[in-house]
Amino acid sequence: MAAARDYYKILGVSKNASKEDIKKAYRSLARKYHPDLNPDDKMAEEKFKELQEAHEVLSDEEKRKTYDMFGSAEFRPGGQTTWRRAGDPGGSSYQYTYSSKDFPGFEDIFKDIFGFRGDPRARRGAGRGAGGAFRDIFTYASREKPTKGKDLEYQIEIDFNTAIKGGVRDISISRQKLNNVITEKLSVKIPAGVATGSKIRVQGKGESGGRGDKGDLYLRIKVKPHPIFKRKQDDIYLELPITYYEAALGKQVDIPTIDGTAKVSIPSGVQNGTKLRLKGKGVQNVKTKARGNQYVEIKIVMPDNIKESDKEIFEKLAESNPYDPRTKFSRYMK
Repeated sequence: MAAARDYYKILGVSKNASKEDIKKAYRSLARKYHPDLNPDDKMAEEKFKELQEAHEVLSDEEKRKTYDMFGSAEFRPGGQTTWRRAGDPGGSSYQYTYSSKDFPGFEDIFKDIFGFRGDPRARRGAGRGAGGAFRDIFTYASREKPTKGKDLEYQIEIDFNTAIKGGVRDISISRQKLNNVITEKLSVKIPAGVATGSKIRVQGKGESGGRGDKGDLYLRIKVKPHPIFKRKQDDIYLELPITYYEAALGKQVDIPTIDGTAKVSIPSGVQNGTKLRLKGKGVQNVKTKARGNQYVEIKIVMPDNIKESDKEIFEKLAESNPYDPRTKFSRYMK
């Protein structure tokens, strides 16, 4: 009598494994040890036979129940197996008969991999045995519609000027290929007008598909802040400090823009917080190509130290031109 075999151990599953778990374990190991993939390997051939035997018993509810009950490993394809209940005075026995047709072949294993179930070309291959099925499966699979590889997404940080004007950025992308990490260097074109949160698509630079095209690479943009410019959508904002006498008298001053230096006229008597608009001096929109505006916000700055002689001048101005900028507070004051 042949030695008992632990079918659960052979398939690498626990005794309470579900039918689906047993199926998955069998298919995974069967692909690994199938004789067509391991020619002239006797150990692989024996292992494959053990897997078939274990799967045949554990995938059938009645056979599995009997196996669990009596602990016998006397299942063999092509013959009969009998168990006798220990201590049974009636000597009752249980008998099963199996044939090699009950064991799934190589074509069954690859049905789930390549999805050729029901395809006439695949059935023709199966009729010629495992080797013929194997060749036809791959011939059929190669004619299937290519599957696109996985897209990749990376975040890159760019400076303010590159985001506004566009440019080229050199980056390194790492991909997993089998058991190795492959690093590729790319030069990516940054279009003018991108902002934090924008995504740039680099076609064909993602992961490779099973038998098809590569996925795409998406670069998520983060823009470094600028020391003096602030951006809101396609508009640029600049805070312009001026002296109190420039505010009083008015003046034309030079200011920075994203295109270079420009002149702006400060009107006499301008108020703190007033916004002056420079039309078309903003950012180019990525889609429409239209440019936003630049807004110059006035900030009146007093000197750090005021001389006594200057105070006398202000006192005279206050006497000659009195006004109260807080009159709107009067109705709220008691």
